[in-house]
Amino acid sequence: MTIATPRIAIIGAGPGGLMLASILHRNKTPCTIFERDSSAVARAQGGTLDIHEYSGQQALDAAGLMDGFRSVMRLGGDAMKIITKDGTVLLESSGEGEAPEASEQNGEAVSKFVKGRPEIDRPALKDLLIASLPADTIHWGSKVTSTVPVPDSKQWRIELNDGFHPAPFDLVVGADGAWSHTRALLTDQQPFYSGVTALDVWVHHVDEAAPDVSAFVGLGNCFLWSKDRALLFQRNGQGLEGDARCYACVKTNTATPPSAQALLGEDDEGAEVDWTDARMRETFVERYFGDWFPEVKRILLSMTETPVLRPLYMLPVGLTWESRPGVTLVGDAAHLMTPFAGVGVNVALMDALELAQGIVDCVKAGSTDGDGLATMLQKYEKGMFARSSEEAGRTASAMHLQFLEDGAERVMKFMSEGLQPEEFALE
Repeated sequence: MTIATPRIAIIGAGPGGLMLASILHRNKTPCTIFERDSSAVARAQGGTLDIHEYSGQQALDAAGLMDGFRSVMRLGGDAMKIITKDGTVLLESSGEGEAPEASEQNGEAVSKFVKGRPEIDRPALKDLLIASLPADTIHWGSKVTSTVPVPDSKQWRIELNDGFHPAPFDLVVGADGAWSHTRALLTDQQPFYSGVTALDVWVHHVDEAAPDVSAFVGLGNCFLWSKDRALLFQRNGQGLEGDARCYACVKTNTATPPSAQALLGEDDEGAEVDWTDARMRETFVERYFGDWFPEVKRILLSMTETPVLRPLYMLPVGLTWESRPGVTLVGDAAHLMTPFAGVGVNVALMDALELAQGIVDCVKAGSTDGDGLATMLQKYEKGMFARSSEEAGRTASAMHLQFLEDGAERVMKFMSEGLQPEEFALE
């Protein structure tokens, strides 16, 4: 007897959506991804990610991708420095991420997982996941303009920007990020401003272009925290192709993001702010980091490429909704967090793992009718709410702690009480 498989649409080709599709494909359950970007490289992919042994790596294993992950992860990328604003080095660790070369050593089994929090660049993770899928899985340049329930059923019909109406789907999964449109089918909650704005700035090919920046940042992360200010440096890529990035963060303590003009102390809201202009960045650095030690200011001002002002948003900690048959969310669409605990992508990958397992179990049990999927979604969302609420709460607490006057020292105190430095890794 042939077991019917549900028609599944995934909206968005980010880590959560791609991982869900990859695990489903490995379990012979097809799906279709609709992605509004025209290709995998249509826009900047962001910085590095640390993939945790007991969450993100579990999802990679379920997709059969641990070997591929080990081949592209950045060994030593979990190295970390913590420095005070006067230049005192409180921590300098070299990182742990070492992968086993064989399943047995000296007759003893070795874990297939990589201890610590090994780093992988976002493009590398995305490429790994895309390569695991059949070529026709992702429909690039396909923006979903509407998702509506099919009358007298538990199915959903989507409409694309080209006017095309695919056949109805039994399950629509919103993996469409912070500003998810799919979320509106379940809750009217939108992200709100976290109170922190960051000037995001890079040095490309840092080893060659700015060896002093490379030496300062190191192979992983370099963090400086103080009252309402933070400098969060991270390495991206390896060797001569490696980059360095910094989030120069200001806690504005406002309900809405301040304009660039307000951040720079300009009275004229209409004044032009061009962050590629060195004078603008110098004004920003002097205004917010003027009393920090000279070397870190010089390093920051040496980072001149692709500067972008980024207000950081979040969803409420503990957000839930009433389950609705045939539609659910994964990743940032469900529980957007700030990057101050470095857990967001791991939560998204666990969402994908647990939802995929639920779908596969439904298929194996032959319960892929609307009621079977609806029951599965209720179970998935209950677990996802509990897990994501805990991680979002930790993230909010970490953000509060790090922006205190003695934020760096407080982080060190927590670490002395057993919290690992990776708990504060920037994502």
